[in-house]
Amino acid sequence: MENQENHPHLAHLARLYARDLTQTAPSRDLDARIDQLVAGSRMNVSAPRLRGSRLPLYAAAASFAVLAVCAGIFIGMRVEQARKVSAASEADSAWPPADLTMWPTDSVSFKIPAEYTPQGTLVAVDPDSQHARYWIDVVVANDGTFRIVQIVPADPAQKKGGHDGVAPQIQ
Repeated sequence: MENQENHPHLAHLARLYARDLTQTAPSRDLDARIDQLVAGSRMNVSAPRLRGSRLPLYAAAASFAVLAVCAGIFIGMRVEQARKVSAASEADSAWPPADLTMWPTDSVSFKIPAEYTPQGTLVAVDPDSQHARYWIDVVVANDGTFRIVQIVPADPAQKKGGHDGVAPQIQ
């Protein structure tokens, strides 16, 4: 430790600790207690025994758990059988119908009227508004994804190569 360069504070603390270690000596009382513990006790390797008063309590808890599991299985079987019987008897008048799904089976497409803002972004507008200059063709798939197919001018006389939804034309 003397060969290494240590932080001065750490070197000072290490010297104090080394001094304290040289001044300590084992006590006779501690040695006597250790000798008594080693000589007087024997190791008990066997499993600890349950006291007689707790054994019935654990047995009762285990029995209750087994009864609860069996009752749950029995009730579940009865519910499943009742569901099958009611489904068979109400097959004609069942609601909702079997072909009803949360999502449509095919995708849905529609058009949204839009116009450019002064900032140059394309935003949806009221369908009755006369300001709609573009139609956005949108497809919503059966998993809920939203996809823009194309952006076309609302006015057929508008120049095809002019302002096609990519960037606004400044005049």
